[in-house]
Amino acid sequence: MTTTTTPPYRPGRIVSGSGLPALLTESPDAVPLLPHTPEPACLLTARQLRDELLPRWREGVERQARALVRRARGALDGPGATTPYERLDDPAHRRAALVAELFRDEGTSANAARVDGLALQRHVAGALSAAEPPRFELAWGQPKRDVGGLKTAGRWADLAEVYAVGRLVALVLAARELAEDDRFGMTVYSGGNRFAAALFAEPELLLEYDRQRCRIADALTDAGAVDFQDFAAAKRADPAEQEAHEQRVREQLAALTDADVDAQMPVMLFNVDWPRVLPMAAAGEAPHGVEMAPHVARWLAESPDDRTPLLTRAAVTCAVSPALRTRWAEVFGDRREVLDDAVAFAVAVGRASAARYTAIARADRGAPGALTGGPHTVRLTVHEKRDRPDVPALLTLGARGGGLLSQHVVARVPAEGPVVFASVAETLVQAPDAAPVLLEPGDGDPVVAADGVALGAAGGASLEPADRAPRLFDWLSRERQPLCFASGPEPSVRRALAHILDPGHG
Repeated sequence: MTTTTTPPYRPGRIVSGSGLPALLTESPDAVPLLPHTPEPACLLTARQLRDELLPRWREGVERQARALVRRARGALDGPGATTPYERLDDPAHRRAALVAELFRDEGTSANAARVDGLALQRHVAGALSAAEPPRFELAWGQPKRDVGGLKTAGRWADLAEVYAVGRLVALVLAARELAEDDRFGMTVYSGGNRFAAALFAEPELLLEYDRQRCRIADALTDAGAVDFQDFAAAKRADPAEQEAHEQRVREQLAALTDADVDAQMPVMLFNVDWPRVLPMAAAGEAPHGVEMAPHVARWLAESPDDRTPLLTRAAVTCAVSPALRTRWAEVFGDRREVLDDAVAFAVAVGRASAARYTAIARADRGAPGALTGGPHTVRLTVHEKRDRPDVPALLTLGARGGGLLSQHVVARVPAEGPVVFASVAETLVQAPDAAPVLLEPGDGDPVVAADGVALGAAGGASLEPADRAPRLFDWLSRERQPLCFASGPEPSVRRALAHILDPGHG
């Protein structure tokens, strides 16, 4: 069986990916050219999700939080414990040290061994003494890109997102107990609009994805522990700052080298929103100034719904692994020129996207007060900053997930063993028996009006607000996007799903 490995964690990286580029280059013959969707491993109703899974997920998050609290306290109080902290005899500084210790755990932070614990303690102490409620602040998240079914199974938040958000919620719950402050929370600033000029993401889809993540967080604990906001709206709301940001981006673009761009390829090819870019180009627009060859545009326009995902898969895979061109040429037959020019188009757009993405990231790092929300905030990251050892770099998918992020992968739940995160292509190559877990509407679940009030059988409003649980993942059931992939008989799959967030199982 062909296998790939999770890409090693690389401090200082700008863009995240998966093992998909390695699979394409190292085992190109193993990747099916046309998507194949196996029969579902399991069909879940909304009622099963609400009654069987969600309570176990909440319990799993609480167990994670308790485990984090025990480890932090043990690190300070255990026999022979040595810590980098100061003034531990002072209650306020001791509480700050306990919160900081959460991030010196190798299961929590990629830079656990390198994080500046003393500086972090001082940040936390300042946040706890500020007038406003203390909050962690994290920039992270884009809607998924399916890349014609190669990368993810759809564009919306799925079980991989549940796993990542659950870990963030557990951190907040642990911080609340260690800080003795129930006001502690976390704000996640999503990067969709931040990098839209590079990746062509659609604004309305970005907002919907953040709403989905909010609903997941609120379903896993009391509302307000973790909230999601748009980075650009929060950090560039002032027109003067937006203009200054654009000037910094221009300066960074001018300073980029070919090596800077090469460093983000080919991963960037899997992050561009091709279902938007290809129709735009076929209609005569020139994304990043790159024009599509007229014969490619005409070919695509003949059947855009069918050919857009096909051309995406062909162009991106050939751009990453030229060894695949011979196989794809058989699919295109006498239209080989369509394939060749589509690959050239994808490479040109990908390189321009990589340049702009890198410039935006560097411009934001150099912004005055970048990601500083005030004295009550403690900054976190998902990409380690070599020049900021005081900023913990979270492993949002845990130690086994390494440097992966949930928007780039799907979850596979084996009947036995821990959850695995990988692209769809890797999943189906590594585990040929893996099949999607789908959600279907459950009989008897309440119909929810636009104002969030549950409607009774006769359509009248009940007195109680509608519970979030029956509506969780309605975005998946509408589009038949899998919750995850799984292996094994359905009863085993459901048991494994129930324990996905339990630190003793997942």
